[in-house]
Amino acid sequence: MIVTCGGTGGHITPALAIADTVKMNDPHAEILFVGSERGMENTLVREGGYEMQTLRVEGISRSLSPKNFRALYFAVSAVGEAKRLIRAFLPDIVIGTGGYACYPTLRAAAMLKVPCAVHESNAVPGLAVKRLAAKVDRVWLNFDAAKKELPRAAKTLTVGNPLPIGYRQGGGALRLPEGCNRMVLSFGGSLGARELNRAVLDLMERERALANVYHCHATGKREYDRFCVEFKARGLTECRNLEVLPFINDMPRRMAAADVVICRAGAMSISEIAAAKCAAVLIPSPNVTGDHQYKNAKVLADAGAACLVSEDRLKDGELCETVLSLLDSKEKRRALSSAVSAFAHPHANRLIYEDIKKLIKQ
Repeated sequence: MIVTCGGTGGHITPALAIADTVKMNDPHAEILFVGSERGMENTLVREGGYEMQTLRVEGISRSLSPKNFRALYFAVSAVGEAKRLIRAFLPDIVIGTGGYACYPTLRAAAMLKVPCAVHESNAVPGLAVKRLAAKVDRVWLNFDAAKKELPRAAKTLTVGNPLPIGYRQGGGALRLPEGCNRMVLSFGGSLGARELNRAVLDLMERERALANVYHCHATGKREYDRFCVEFKARGLTECRNLEVLPFINDMPRRMAAADVVICRAGAMSISEIAAAKCAAVLIPSPNVTGDHQYKNAKVLADAGAACLVSEDRLKDGELCETVLSLLDSKEKRRALSSAVSAFAHPHANRLIYEDIKKLIKQ
């Protein structure tokens, strides 16, 4: 099997979850990952224990840019390279999880008549999935609403989002620092979110005086150095209850221990929160296609399953007040936890695995 993914954690996490599910059910399965040359997948996939091959591909900018011509050139040339890779590996199936990095390999698989499928986690499908939908053998969806954005020829199946096995098993125990009995977990995506990071710094300053609250924040790899400079300037480096990381590799474990989670409203993050039954504060990114993160967060907020704080309210201190209020009220946290569990898709991994077997057999 070939799994193709790349770019951000939102595409890499479900790809690894699918691969792990296949490996758990078929330990002898041979799995090869294909991604971009400079993406995060090069680190995360290899850390997951899988072999990785790369293609030269780049993302297309939403604004008019000369770089888009280069990206289109690489996308076309990478299809030929992907064909050679597929002929050499001879996979039974090729699976992608959206994003520009998966397009050449899935397009090549479709052209070579190799069974292929793509997973779309968002309610608004990305450009790669839209272009591939009518060509692949299956489009797995998290949201039924995504069907409206795809061509009629697309063979869709709504399964939810596949998650790392740890979310189904409780994540394991995380030991909090001595004296801490509550935990805040925050992250702004695999690459980072500057405005969210600034708001978290303000929150951490307030938490300096809360010795019983442990706060772990992932800045994103691009923002880590900048965040650490400001973290030190505010005199927070000596606070044993505050931890700063560039990226979180054991998310199921940390979510299982968290009393409050602060994050963006991407589909994968919401699925993780629902599976772990976390009380969450969602800060949608305003820089995404179709404003789909706000739509995701609004659905949960309207159901009493999460708190919604828009990015333009961060400077007003709304994040601090919301989080501190949740930390002070076990009842509020319990209500959010109970409501968000209704949004979980506990059988997504199994449904995808069963469909993989069906597609190969056909």
